[in-house]
Amino acid sequence: MPSIEIRPDVLEYNPPLTEQSTEYATITNNSSETIAFKVKTTAPKYYCVRPNAAVVAPGETVQIQVIFLGLPEEPNFDSKCKDKFLVITLPAPHDLGDKSVADAWSELESEFSAQAVSKKIRVKYGHRVKPEVSNVEDDKTTIPVDTKREAFTEEEEKETTSSNEITPTSASADLSSDNKEDVTEKKSDEEKEEAKENSPVTPQAPSLYPPIIVAIVAVLMALIVRQYFF
Repeated sequence: MPSIEIRPDVLEYNPPLTEQSTEYATITNNSSETIAFKVKTTAPKYYCVRPNAAVVAPGETVQIQVIFLGLPEEPNFDSKCKDKFLVITLPAPHDLGDKSVADAWSELESEFSAQAVSKKIRVKYGHRVKPEVSNVEDDKTTIPVDTKREAFTEEEEKETTSSNEITPTSASADLSSDNKEDVTEKKSDEEKEEAKENSPVTPQAPSLYPPIIVAIVAVLMALIVRQYFF
């Protein structure tokens, strides 16, 4: 039998893990001298240990409350707890007087560190039911429509459509009339060109103006010659 027994190896907390729950650890002193112990944890904000430091007389057992304060929300089904506790015991043969174990711990540790006995205690989450995965069909839930609101919306749309119809302004009317005139003029020009192309070509009579001019010039020249030489 060991002189000091620290139990258990694992502290198990069952769901719901969002609520406070308490588990216990024990320290049994089978030696012939008084010992002191101290408890440390890796997650102090989630646990409260009472007492976290005290003395154990020879042949006695001290029960330690390890209070789990609860998580903000439930962890996933397959998540594992990584919290741990470390229980350290040291011989305490001297009277501590008015000092508490926590106050005298540094002195005991410096004097009896070679005789320290420690044990790690793991934390485990208890059995949790795995959530069932159901086949979720497409959400075919129909949402009731406010028919009054829908009718009112249709009337609003009609009013909006009628109010948004564009009425031709004077400028647009003039523009449309100008476009019509341009089309009409273009059409008449095309008709004239087509009529010219389709009309028969008549031969033009030779012009009589060149011979008459030549005769007049000849008469004038004859008169001039006659005046100077005769």
